[in-house]
Amino acid sequence: MADRPAWKVERQNLKQLIARSDARLLIAVGVSNGADARQFHHTIYDLYEQDAVPDFIGGFITYVSGYLCAAAHGLPDLGYVLRAEIAQQTDIIEQSTWMAALDSRLPAFPIGVDIDTGYGNEPAAVALTCRQVHKQGAQYVQIEDQYAINKSCGHMAGSTGRGKQLISAEEMIELRLKPALSYAASQEDFLVMARTDATGPLGLDEALTRAETYAATGAPMIFVEAPEGERQLARVADAFKHTPVLSLANMIEGSPLTPYKSPRELHQMGFDIALYCVGSLLAGRAAKQRYFGIVGRGESVIAGSDMRPERWFDGFNRVIGREQTEAWNRFFHGGL
Repeated sequence: MADRPAWKVERQNLKQLIARSDARLLIAVGVSNGADARQFHHTIYDLYEQDAVPDFIGGFITYVSGYLCAAAHGLPDLGYVLRAEIAQQTDIIEQSTWMAALDSRLPAFPIGVDIDTGYGNEPAAVALTCRQVHKQGAQYVQIEDQYAINKSCGHMAGSTGRGKQLISAEEMIELRLKPALSYAASQEDFLVMARTDATGPLGLDEALTRAETYAATGAPMIFVEAPEGERQLARVADAFKHTPVLSLANMIEGSPLTPYKSPRELHQMGFDIALYCVGSLLAGRAAKQRYFGIVGRGESVIAGSDMRPERWFDGFNRVIGREQTEAWNRFFHGGL
């Protein structure tokens, strides 16, 4: 029957995507919830259908951000979110992108997950975190060298507002990176990204030294967080240009530290991965603030607005899978 549900879904394999990238840029985008993840899937595939994705882009990654996970709980990214919350968030994003892939009959994007410091002080805790988010659909984890679990967003001053605290590079390697890499080595679809937050507290030279050491330990992807200014950002790109290691640039809209660059600009600089981890939340917040303000003043939100159905209730219900669910239910009710 034409309406029979097709439950098998293809998800792009990140390792294969990297192998086929041919020096093209991968773009990772943070999503706050399942609705955003589905919208991201459909929007990007709409662009592919319009032949609007430029050749320098080699693929997309759906990113589970610790900042966004904390924000979903109404909290800042200051150590509130732990293993259980990030594993649950990964599960939500995997489920929603599975649904989107079923709906569109197009492969879901790989999922990357921010696991902060690994959620524990011992290697076993890091390995367990890797296992739990991998089980929920992650194809890579990002792990960092901030101190303990009371870490902060890389573009913030630290959990006390007095600057970020770090562990030593040796502790990062032995207690965090090696157990994560050991787990990844046992899997066919799992990678590790090593992040250093040393730029702010210790300077860019130390950050690059740490990043190079983490790469030499076996991390295939490197993330130097929060370079300050154009010159530092360029130095990070240059450090890994002629190596097999993939370098990531993290773009925060309105960051006081790192200058904002488009994907095209980051590709031209030599980065391999562009991360836009919180922009969808910031854009949504601005729109919601305006919406709440209009309603709070007793005025009409829709007066003078573009009222095409796809922009409002009907369009959102389509993206979120209402028609998909109704079709499944009709199929199985058919025998009654």
